[in-house]
Amino acid sequence: MSSNSEPALDAIRARREVRDRLMLQHSIPLLEQLRNMVQEWVDGEFRDLEDLIVQVDCFAPSESASERINRFRIELSRIRSRHLPKALKDLDELIAYIKKQEFASVEEATRKLGQKVRPILSVVFELARARDRLDGMADMIQIPPPPPRGSR
Repeated sequence: MSSNSEPALDAIRARREVRDRLMLQHSIPLLEQLRNMVQEWVDGEFRDLEDLIVQVDCFAPSESASERINRFRIELSRIRSRHLPKALKDLDELIAYIKKQEFASVEEATRKLGQKVRPILSVVFELARARDRLDGMADMIQIPPPPPRGSR
């Protein structure tokens, strides 16, 4: 490369730096909203999955079905006790990190953005997969219809 192109490359890098820093600053409200949205969704999802587990377990036709349902309970407990707290902590750390602008370079901050957002998205996807599997199991189990209204 000739020395004539160096100022042009430096100008491109400087524009990227400014643009990336602006993107990181604009990401703060989005990340905070992501945290709030995920927290509300996750709380509701845990409640619904736990309620569905109880319903499915009540009408499980065999011991093996009950064992499988128990594995769902264990999986939900693992997500709630291990994965969710770490994912929320990572997201909170990321937000604070970007707000304080403690990063040595924008590339470092962008890398950290990807690393710290991934765990919270994994929790969402794990719960969605658990929902699909549990719904499939619930669809296979015969749940008796409620008694007719006049028979009480």
